[in-house]
Amino acid sequence: MTAFRHGTLSLDYQDSGSGPLTLLLLPGWCEPKTVFAPFTALAEQQYRVISLDWRGHGLSAGGVDLALGAEDLLVDLRQLLLELRVNRFATLSVAHASWIAVALAESLPQQTQAMVFLDWIMTQPEPAFFDSVQQMQRPEKWLAARDELFSFWQGGIEQPRVKHHLTVEMAQEDFRVWQAAGVAIEQAYLQYRSPLHRLSQLSSPPVCRHIYSLDRDDDYLRHQQGFAVDHPFFSVTRLDDARTHLGILEQPEVVYREVVNFLGH
Repeated sequence: MTAFRHGTLSLDYQDSGSGPLTLLLLPGWCEPKTVFAPFTALAEQQYRVISLDWRGHGLSAGGVDLALGAEDLLVDLRQLLLELRVNRFATLSVAHASWIAVALAESLPQQTQAMVFLDWIMTQPEPAFFDSVQQMQRPEKWLAARDELFSFWQGGIEQPRVKHHLTVEMAQEDFRVWQAAGVAIEQAYLQYRSPLHRLSQLSSPPVCRHIYSLDRDDDYLRHQQGFAVDHPFFSVTRLDDARTHLGILEQPEVVYREVVNFLGH
């Protein structure tokens, strides 16, 4: 356990490897940094790799009075970068942690070299999505909503590493964390409509790539490819053989190869 403290808060992080570029790994809401363990074992041979448990998550400090807004997580992240003297980095973010990655890039444009998004809903979600995130905010509904997500994210296959991460590791987070996630995710889509729209508003975007596997709808892929034509800083890769929400756990070697190809070194 490596702890970073600012104010009264303690954040657990991992810092390993070395190289000219730092990969900053951001787990999704309600998710510990263990999601990156197999990927980190590969990436640290070529990059400096930093991952963290968000406040209130995993091994980081929690507490009933701890603020859990997206802006609070962003402040923590910037403080950690200062503490570790990270001056040049690429982010790799799972799902809706990507909203925080984009906000970080917007605030630190000179330091952010690239962004990789993993299985983020890039277009305007269906109404059922908002029903789910609203149920996550209700004490009597959140467990059922969470378990439905766990089932959906497994993509109809039996992948032991993904299943363990979802139903054991992520299941340790309590209602307050899931509630905060629901609020932050819902607010982000209401404010920005979609991640693609959010990216289109950036004045100086770094190069970005979306790597995903769960959604096999060809229209969804074509929509992103069309966005890439009009916004050359963006590109998209749908993994051929992965099927879960967590391709980085299902096929870490494939995701690592895609990241290396994208970053160009």
